Amino acid sequence: MGSSARSPEQRFAQHLRGYKSARLVKRFALRLRPDLYEDLGPFKGSKKACAAEKARARELAECGFVAHCDGTSYGKGRGGWEEWDAERLEPVTDHVDAAAAELGESCFRQPSPLHCAQLLRGELGFWVADYVDQEDPPPAYGRFAHVQLDALHRRLQALDIHTPLLKDSRLS
Repeated sequence: MGSSARSPEQRFAQHLRGYKSARLVKRFALRLRPDLYEDLGPFKGSKKACAAEKARARELAECGFVAHCDGTSYGKGRGGWEEWDAERLEPVTDHVDAAAAELGESCFRQPSPLHCAQLLRGELGFWVADYVDQEDPPPAYGRFAHVQLDALHRRLQALDIHTPLLKDSRLS
């Protein structure tokens, strides 16, 4: 977590190049997660930005993530956490739609809305092998482990996922 005058993409690239880089980002970061920050707009003033950064770190920790903010780790070693509901998911549903489309293109066969939601959460089971390669799952698999299954399922039902719409251009 951090605040910068740069876009998230520019700042992430700077971290990876080593410019004012956080060790954790340089060592462990794989990609940006816009679904976890795009609902935040720009802030006027560094105090407001820092307060929002700390609030988001705590919110992510409540969802089971470990978020690092100004040298403090939030969520590390904490027990219970609260999954995102449909209301909390609403500002970033376009990311759910895109992940569902990506998953649909990667699946061996078309998943039902419930199975698609379970795959997006990264749930395990013998049935998973019917849809994806468990040794090399697509990036969308497990991306929304912090979201309630019911919220994902309702979103995918609204998209009418039981037909080959996952490959429809509406979702790209």
